[in-house]
Amino acid sequence: MPAAALTAMIIACTAPAVHDGDTLRCGKERIRLFGVDAPEVKRGTTPAEPFAYQARDELLRLTRGRVGCRPVDKDRYGRWVARCWSDASPDLNAALIRSGYATEYRRYSKGAYAAAEAQARASRRGVWGKGR
Repeated sequence: MPAAALTAMIIACTAPAVHDGDTLRCGKERIRLFGVDAPEVKRGTTPAEPFAYQARDELLRLTRGRVGCRPVDKDRYGRWVARCWSDASPDLNAALIRSGYATEYRRYSKGAYAAAEAQARASRRGVWGKGR
């Protein structure tokens, strides 16, 4: 899909299904939050990473109402990679990172969420809590 078509596309839904702290589903569309790296939930015999369920619960809280996402790419798993917003936040990606339960995925975001991560770190929230 051409880049211009991607930037014009919006995926919208109400109360999407949340898989983990950085992945949700709007109807049939699977969406990975751009620039967000949340701890992995338990998969098979692989245990959950610390703060995985807090990250998932925070994304659930942020997506209770209407949600919109603007795709920027598709990943190797066929999911849309997108910047999202909701009734709870004008920038879900930044809000999740600011909560401290996810970090910026700099490899892709190139510092777009550095300020949000700095706020979480300075406030010692989530993964940035005492002992880190």
